[in-house]
Amino acid sequence: MTHTMKRMKVYSFLLMGCLSFHALDGMAATEVQSQIKDVMVYTTGAMVKRTAKVNAKSGTTEVKIPLLTPLLDQNSIQVGVKGGSVTLASIKYDVEIPDRKQIGKEVETLTKRSAALRDSIDILMGKSGVLDKERELILKSNNIGGDNGFTAPTLQGITSYVRKDLNEIINMQYNYQQRIRKCQDELVVNEQKVNLFYEKQMEPMSVVLVTLDAPYGTNCELEISYFVENAAWMPFYEARIDRNDTKLHLVQKAYVSQGSKETWPNVNLILSQNDPSVSNEKPELGRYNVPSCQYVGRKIHTVSDNNPYVKVMGVVRDRKGPLKDALVTCGEDHKTQTDANGYYELLVPKNSTVKYDYTGYRTTQSTVKGKNAVIKNVNMETNSSQVMENRMDKKYLNYIDQNRSSNALVVIPTNSKPKSGIESDIPLMIIRNVTDSVPGKNTIPDDGADHEIMVKDILVDAEYNYFAVPKLSKDVYMVASIPNWKKLDLLDGNVKIYLNNVYMGESFINARQVEDTLNLSIGKDRELAVDRKDLKTYSSKGLMKTSDKVEREWLITVKNNKSKPVKITVEDQFPISTSDDVKVVLIDNGGAEVDEKEGKLTWKLNLKPNEKKELKFSYSVKSKGGRGFTVD
Repeated sequence: MTHTMKRMKVYSFLLMGCLSFHALDGMAATEVQSQIKDVMVYTTGAMVKRTAKVNAKSGTTEVKIPLLTPLLDQNSIQVGVKGGSVTLASIKYDVEIPDRKQIGKEVETLTKRSAALRDSIDILMGKSGVLDKERELILKSNNIGGDNGFTAPTLQGITSYVRKDLNEIINMQYNYQQRIRKCQDELVVNEQKVNLFYEKQMEPMSVVLVTLDAPYGTNCELEISYFVENAAWMPFYEARIDRNDTKLHLVQKAYVSQGSKETWPNVNLILSQNDPSVSNEKPELGRYNVPSCQYVGRKIHTVSDNNPYVKVMGVVRDRKGPLKDALVTCGEDHKTQTDANGYYELLVPKNSTVKYDYTGYRTTQSTVKGKNAVIKNVNMETNSSQVMENRMDKKYLNYIDQNRSSNALVVIPTNSKPKSGIESDIPLMIIRNVTDSVPGKNTIPDDGADHEIMVKDILVDAEYNYFAVPKLSKDVYMVASIPNWKKLDLLDGNVKIYLNNVYMGESFINARQVEDTLNLSIGKDRELAVDRKDLKTYSSKGLMKTSDKVEREWLITVKNNKSKPVKITVEDQFPISTSDDVKVVLIDNGGAEVDEKEGKLTWKLNLKPNEKKELKFSYSVKSKGGRGFTVD
């Protein structure tokens, strides 16, 4: 990094406090497009870095960088200059609607067509009403022949004439109804298109205006970075084991999701365990008074938002189209009127109330809550006007579990490809003190969904043993023992296990244990059998009924049905007394390792192919005072 680059970055930090909403209609600005290059994703949020190439003129150059996410934290914006003798003079921020004029033209066309359709519907309904009167007149003409009546041929002629007339009226009315229905259907579609323009396409985008000073014309590159909340990531693993391999194949992956209103196309990703939304200031205790149980002088540190304003924007219209010169006010100091397309924008304090007025229509109002920009479209009616909310910064609902720890960074080696699409919540392997991304690109769409990213593919030395707890289960479990596991920097989490490409289920890694060897449960092995039987239960009661005694003897049978030898650890237990009135004696431990404190018995066996071993142990429990009890 050059001395100039360092100096420019310092300027960008110092100017952060000057960021504000700024009208971009002053001096002509050179509009340049930027591209996202790198994204550091945190447990909550992401820091996005863009670059833009600029041709700085001699003197002062104003550069407009549009089409940034409206959800960025404007207080986090940083701009640096790379290359050329260019000085960063100022940074300003605003929000605008891209292609608003084009949207206005489209809405105007649709509105004119809707007006024409309504006129057509009115005309057709009028013609249909005339036919109703004509039909009614014909049906009421039942005394045309007077008192003398008609001859049969004459009556037949009149009937034929009336029938013909009525049929013609019915056909004409049916034709009008069909045309009315067609116009109504098109009118509904037009209204839907207009609503789509207002509610979906009129989404604001952030704009950064940068002022550069240069002694002569030169090319340079701007680096723009900013923080967005609507992003997250979580780690997961796939553990694959082959019976003929002593290595454990550990595939490290991550799920990345974001809903920042902009796609991250072909970017370098860096994942961080940090959470920037949490204050870094240490907590401070105040004086704790009793019996009131109140803290005195306690300091609570919160992350504050330095921007007290939000831009509210949208369109005011009635059922016929946009309303020009509708009055939009917020208190006495903030006022504006809608333009020819019904569009307005107004900078107002947060949590303030905005009112909408137009002659002949009911006044309505709405409270503005949000960050940077809020869309509020208004439908004005004579009796009831309505504000349509379209919050741009609504809470990002991400279904990824956010229980994460560690301050380390992990870099995604994106040049490798995932070998499967298995989804799982699995612990993260962390590469500490790494700040540069490795070669490779990833694309993360703006859809809030989980996108699987390949991180690392490693082989871990492991020893495979078997464990059985026959008191709780008749199954024998295969366990992978990983020595020196702390070098892997694992975190707590679940892991999906595959044995010979067969899914075995989920296991759990407790990364907080202090043992040097990490045991990862693989699953049940059907070629090993274990059984536990009650050989003897003896109970007696003292003659004076002042004591009870129970003796238990158990038999554990272990059988290796494999064609090769195995190591198997069997665990059982005996009771532990917590009262002076109860005495427990381990009569026979059966050759097991004994943990007196926990009452645990452990046998470590080496079984040959088709070998069977029997393990016996017994204990007694004696109680004073004649209290009855049972023991397993």
